[in-house]
Amino acid sequence: MFRLAQAKPIATGHVREVYQHPDDPDLLIKVISTASIKECWDNGPWIRRLGRAGPYKDFVREFREYVTSIYKGDYTTSPVARVVGIEMTDIGLGQVVEKVRSPDGSLAPTLHAWVQAEGFTERTQAALEEFYARLLSHDVIAADLHAWNVVYGQDSRGGPRLVMIDGFGEKNLIPHCLMSRSHNASRTKKKYERMLKRTRAEAPK
Repeated sequence: MFRLAQAKPIATGHVREVYQHPDDPDLLIKVISTASIKECWDNGPWIRRLGRAGPYKDFVREFREYVTSIYKGDYTTSPVARVVGIEMTDIGLGQVVEKVRSPDGSLAPTLHAWVQAEGFTERTQAALEEFYARLLSHDVIAADLHAWNVVYGQDSRGGPRLVMIDGFGEKNLIPHCLMSRSHNASRTKKKYERMLKRTRAEAPK
């Protein structure tokens, strides 16, 4: 069991806390926060409690999508972060993922942070187009595609490039994106164009 209770998360979201893996500098451990489990699961709508994986359903969803992305295309070009496995920690079940890094070894910046720092350049446009092409070629269901769930960096598969670190996989009760590749591609196009438009608009002038 990994002991994280006394460790400080290196990143925190609404649902998950991200910790450095204690034994491997190339890995991270994502843990569902206690507050999120209480708010969204224990005190949430009864229908949420029907899921067999409970509050860890997102771990199952993302692992399935990661595996699918490899099956649909080459391992090295998958546009989603590499999911390594599941481990127990002293603050709950943890999802182990590979860290996407900047050249200096720090956490890769989100697409939003990258553009805020460097502006929307030709390199940004090229990276986005290449990322979008990989989403389509791997038939990834990009449920929550926005500039805070995508980072620009490198991992063991190469880079630098854009990688989706959260929000991938089918979330709908009726899994319509799973049923049709063309339908999923159409929805991905709309989400990508919305993200592109907002990223351009929020870029420093």
